Amino acid sequence: MSEQETPSPDSALKKISAFLMRLSGSLLTGIILMGILLVLTFYGTIYQASYAGGTMPELAADSFFSSLFVIIPLGNSNTFGIPLPGMLITCILLLINLVIGGIIQLRKNFSRWGLMLAHAGIAVLLACVALGNWQTQVIEEIPLTPGQCKYYPEMDFGIMLHRFTPEFYPGTQKPKSYESVISITDKDYRITDADHIHIRMNEPFRIHGWTLYQMSWGNNGGEMTSILRASHNPLEQGPKWASYIITLGLLLYYGMMFAKYLKNKNARISPKQEEKTGEATPLPVSSDHGRGRRKKLLFTSIVLGILAVFAIGMMAARPAVRIVDIDHYIPWSQEMKEAAAGIAVEDGGRIKPFSTYAGFNLLRTHGKKSVSFRSNGKKITLSPEEWALDCMLRPEFASQMPVFLINREETVTRLGLPPMPDKRKQYTFQQLEPLKETIYAHANRIASQQMTDATGREISGLAQNLRQMELWMFMPVIALQAPERMNAPGFPRWYHRINGNWTSSPSKLQASNFTSCAIKARKGAINNDKDFTHEAEQIFLLTLVANNTAASVSYRNRLDRELIYYNMDPLYTALAFFVAGFVLLIIGSLLPSPDQGKQGLGARIYKLVFGNGLHGAWFLGAAGAIVLLVSMIIRSTITLRSPVGNTYETIAFIACAGVIVSLVMEAYSKRGIILATGLVLGGLACQMGILYESGQAADHMDPLVAVLRSNFLLSTHVITIVLGYAAGLLAAIISHVAVFSKPMGLLTENTSRILTRMAYGALAFSLLFNLIGTVFGGIWGNEAWGRFWGWDPKENGALMIVLWQLIILHARTGGYIKSFGLHLGNMIGGIIIAFAWWGVNTMGVGLHSYGFSDAKSALYLFYYVESALILAALALHFLDKKKLRQS
Repeated sequence: MSEQETPSPDSALKKISAFLMRLSGSLLTGIILMGILLVLTFYGTIYQASYAGGTMPELAADSFFSSLFVIIPLGNSNTFGIPLPGMLITCILLLINLVIGGIIQLRKNFSRWGLMLAHAGIAVLLACVALGNWQTQVIEEIPLTPGQCKYYPEMDFGIMLHRFTPEFYPGTQKPKSYESVISITDKDYRITDADHIHIRMNEPFRIHGWTLYQMSWGNNGGEMTSILRASHNPLEQGPKWASYIITLGLLLYYGMMFAKYLKNKNARISPKQEEKTGEATPLPVSSDHGRGRRKKLLFTSIVLGILAVFAIGMMAARPAVRIVDIDHYIPWSQEMKEAAAGIAVEDGGRIKPFSTYAGFNLLRTHGKKSVSFRSNGKKITLSPEEWALDCMLRPEFASQMPVFLINREETVTRLGLPPMPDKRKQYTFQQLEPLKETIYAHANRIASQQMTDATGREISGLAQNLRQMELWMFMPVIALQAPERMNAPGFPRWYHRINGNWTSSPSKLQASNFTSCAIKARKGAINNDKDFTHEAEQIFLLTLVANNTAASVSYRNRLDRELIYYNMDPLYTALAFFVAGFVLLIIGSLLPSPDQGKQGLGARIYKLVFGNGLHGAWFLGAAGAIVLLVSMIIRSTITLRSPVGNTYETIAFIACAGVIVSLVMEAYSKRGIILATGLVLGGLACQMGILYESGQAADHMDPLVAVLRSNFLLSTHVITIVLGYAAGLLAAIISHVAVFSKPMGLLTENTSRILTRMAYGALAFSLLFNLIGTVFGGIWGNEAWGRFWGWDPKENGALMIVLWQLIILHARTGGYIKSFGLHLGNMIGGIIIAFAWWGVNTMGVGLHSYGFSDAKSALYLFYYVESALILAALALHFLDKKKLRQS
């Protein structure tokens, strides 16, 4: 009987150590930890709005994210749930996994040095944030009135406020900047080494290891109060340097990957050779020409059905025109219209053309920026400035125009309005004037009871629009009898004073001229006399327009650019190009190719669509992208800030960026499918922007609040994040095409592989910009607010995108998912991007209140539709697998 060797304790210990090293550094462990982190982030975001009741969301976030263990409820039940480690434990474990698996155990070769550098940067970032938060000392609020001094033992110095100056945009209560002038004192309140230091929003002051930030301001019994915030973090600059390491590593890694792709691509057979050998053709096709044609017809029918729904949705978004008859309407002359459109008006804190001012008033009232009616058997359509001039100078005409849009039947019933058969009803001022006291009383009651239902909001909006039009109609009388009343909101601030201020209150001479103009215009309207109308125009042009033009010389270039911008109507113009390009691709996919022996008209159109690689649809897409790009440049020259300062501007940016990325990818693939997905993304984004502008009816060129008037870092953060959104949404659309086309036999294996590569490339591109943008946002937050990360819902949304995309890419690298898993992950990623981009804005909590929106119904519809599509994709995939096994 042979003796068996007994393992020594050292050997067993080595095996256990090796096992723990493999486990802690394994790719699967990292994926699981990132998944737990994603769940915690999502649930913590929901917890702030739901379980905290919307009150003190910061405290709710702190209590949740600082817990060592949490219970994630199942459904609406708080009794049963899934226990998970808290955020701190999960981040520590993830840091260990990153160091061991992503740096120590990572295979060392030249192509992976960039990846190792990025992993090292992320590890440094996590360590700096964790240790920094542990060591940070914070004094949340330091309220000071001018002349007041406070000493804080933890800082070992005091602060004396000499002067506090809040600056607001002209004519508004929107803060432009805050500035405090302070001195540093000792405990005996003697000024030491820092005297009369200026602290502004986004411009902190650092001394003795402490950073003083201008946070806000208050009003204490009529006395202005400056509210500062103090923070001491020894690792404050660590995240900034870590972000530079991450950026360098990712650029190096993906640069090498792209170079490798190009090298391999040049070694492969070209797309034209593939078409000749039958290995691949542009757009979906099947090897069996009969079945392929039927499937192509089915596919095209589905696409055209989607286009029909798209067109119907656009038509439904714009109210139908209710044509009324207005007898003997006298149009304004072309000279009057052009001059009135360019009048400078101070509104919303900036100088804008009168056409813009009138246009958004009309959009808010009427749901569109034009008014149509019949006069003497002829249809007439008015521009916003013509409508506004009629309201101010010829109320006899304006009161007959159906401009008050009401969408809800309950509003009509509650106010006792005359019934109308139309679903979207349009009333005139003449119809509403007898009921105006009832409308105002309902609006006041809604405001006092803080009713936020849809009907209440519509009644409040109707009262506001009715009061606005009423003020305009009585402008000549008020200007002559009580011009000081015109300083109230609602009147155009188009008069300029010697002191440089703009006002809506005219001088005696200006009031006399305006009233004379109105009298002449009303005589012309009542008597159907064009001579009176001409005289009124001359008074208007020689007095108000001439003086206004002289006073606005310094603004004239920007005013002219704004007129050009709105005449371009960039979203509608780009939408037309994108839809035309998409339709051209679909038509081209049905036509016979020259390789099939047919050289007729269809073959010539086919060459136009697909010939020479860069085909007609590509140029249409490029034209749409150029329109958006030029419009964004014009906007930036008008607003003097980055092109993505608010939610509306991100829509056009995503449309432009998504199409440009697809154009570049199409230049390499030359199959039309990638271009089609980009055109779909661009078209949907343009439609979203049109609907958003119509629903908000607000001028999105108005200046930003003080906290957003920041430096280069904020602009970089927003632009990179939005580029990440665009690439992620493009990857989601590519994956939609892939998962639904392949089971139907609409894709060859080669084309399917190309789609997978493109979806992977778009995902990697999205991760690059989302990760860099998120980190830059944290750095900006640290510079502006004194904290790198605060678990704000908008920050959490960005983190969720990064985590999900990291999970997909790591799972793909580790072989845990294949092509279908990648596409399914991209589809889910589209939902996460929608949540981060729009969903968190509907919660009403967080520091990013400037982006709040109430578009919940449309967002929930998107969630439901996408969930149904994901389930359908799973069903098709398993049915396809079952057929393959049976065959």
